[in-house]
Amino acid sequence: MNKKSIITVLLAFVAMTGQAKKTIVWENPSVAYSAFPYFEIQKVEMTKEKTAMYVRMVHLPGHGFRISKDSYLQTNGKQYGIIGSDSIPLGGDYIILDDTGRKDFILYFKALPLNTKEFDFLEGLAKGDYKVFGIHDKDYTIPPASVPTEYMPDDNGEGLTELKFDATPATIHFKSLNYRKGMNTEIRVQYVDLKNPAKPMDVYTNLNDDGEASLSLPICLPQIVWIVIDSSMWCVYLSPGKEVTVLVDMLHDDSEANNKIVGAKGYYAKFGKDWLQSAYDEDTENGPLKPTIKKEDIHDVQTLIRYCDEERENYDKWVKNSNYCKAIKEYLTQFAYSPLFMFEGEQDSLSRTKEFTDYVLQNYTGNLYKKNIVFNNEFPRASKYYAMADARGFNADLARYCYYLPQVLDSKQLEKPLIEDKNLSDLYDKYLAEYQATVAANQQGLADNIHYLDMTDVASEKILQTILDKYKGKTILIDIWATWCGPCKLGHEKMKPLKEELSDKDIVYVYLTSNTSNFEEWKKYIADISGEHYFLTEEQLDAIFKQLEGTGYPTYAFYTPDGEKTISFSGFRLEIIREALEKTLANE
Repeated sequence: MNKKSIITVLLAFVAMTGQAKKTIVWENPSVAYSAFPYFEIQKVEMTKEKTAMYVRMVHLPGHGFRISKDSYLQTNGKQYGIIGSDSIPLGGDYIILDDTGRKDFILYFKALPLNTKEFDFLEGLAKGDYKVFGIHDKDYTIPPASVPTEYMPDDNGEGLTELKFDATPATIHFKSLNYRKGMNTEIRVQYVDLKNPAKPMDVYTNLNDDGEASLSLPICLPQIVWIVIDSSMWCVYLSPGKEVTVLVDMLHDDSEANNKIVGAKGYYAKFGKDWLQSAYDEDTENGPLKPTIKKEDIHDVQTLIRYCDEERENYDKWVKNSNYCKAIKEYLTQFAYSPLFMFEGEQDSLSRTKEFTDYVLQNYTGNLYKKNIVFNNEFPRASKYYAMADARGFNADLARYCYYLPQVLDSKQLEKPLIEDKNLSDLYDKYLAEYQATVAANQQGLADNIHYLDMTDVASEKILQTILDKYKGKTILIDIWATWCGPCKLGHEKMKPLKEELSDKDIVYVYLTSNTSNFEEWKKYIADISGEHYFLTEEQLDAIFKQLEGTGYPTYAFYTPDGEKTISFSGFRLEIIREALEKTLANE
């Protein structure tokens, strides 16, 4: 073999050796879609022998998880099965997160091709399986899908629909681009249901295997409907009997919020896109000019009124000169700007004076409640101003309906207001009758350890003390929870051995929830939870939250037999609960 041939062979050998040892590393890779934000991929390492995925599970302490032995990666139509792990077992054993709420581990898979640009991780295709799609190096961008022209509508020049009652449902359709089997994407849609207009209704659906879904909504009135997919938020303007189709790109690779919904067609299709643009513009240099009066200089009502006048004038000029569609312009000028909810501290006190209230009624009621008003989630909060006005007609009826019905449904004793529109009047009577029947049913036929606390005649700030007084002489653990709260229910399970261990102690476990939970579900859950159970109104529970300085669900509080609180905190921590109980018992 000549010298040239030897050199060629050596170079080839060196190249082959280098290729064999080559490692591709993605630090903090990007993810196009995941329904599990607490499943964080820290790093990916690819060699010719295997692919390693470094993962951090970040969740509430005490939360359990496991990774299936059937997990795999997929790319370009091929699957690469799991072959091992580091720091966790694979299969049926749950890993319980400690007080840090974190667990780092490594998953090993059969080797992906070294030229892989993006891949998916799946435990399986079932709804609860961990699945992460479009994992890729942060320096790579997944090519965007082509959006059909019908989903990029122009302004049709239409203004908002007349506010009119109609029982015909509205429909939202969802279609998707880049949908991959197993995504099982959940969609949350929020609208205002006249059954209780103060509590926006959330409904859920999942995209099917074709990446499609439809929802029929009993909205009764034209309104903004909010859509949440993954971290994306969008809104559509719907009227009874109308339809809109929303287009979703499941792998749309954009670090900005609102990145999954890429278009719409049908009824007022341009509304959502222009609304998002206006919301973005308003907080930038493209937004309205700021008043010359500084908020910190507002010390009297007249200055506050001048501030509102100047801000409104600047706002109207901005809207008029914008390129938004006609419907959005009407929405922004008729409803989006409001002086009613923007103040804190001293300005908030001034805004609640009679002088400022009169100013609002004289200058803003007409803007807020014209016939083309978008029925929005803020309506019930603003309706109190219209309800105070001596006004007649559909808008006044609707305002009084939205102002009074939620209070009655929260156990306040109020006379039915003047509602001349027959549809609204009949609805008011119907929902009030349903509520009264539910209260009656709740007070009958419950197990001995379940209490429906009717506190209609007791001020909210006295509710907590009223409950505590029932158990004087006992150590009390209060557990504030909800049927929709996963950590709350996990805490109940984790508490069972501790309650058994302390069964010889004179401890009463008091469980408080409110009508944010479904009553029938609540009855089923508590059948297996020993203790004293109370189903309160939302207002009652909010008052207790404030007294305990709770920051979320679950919240716990501990009281000695003398009624002295030893500690309260939010978030389930079994060892802290044990220590708090032991400390409280020691103070008996």
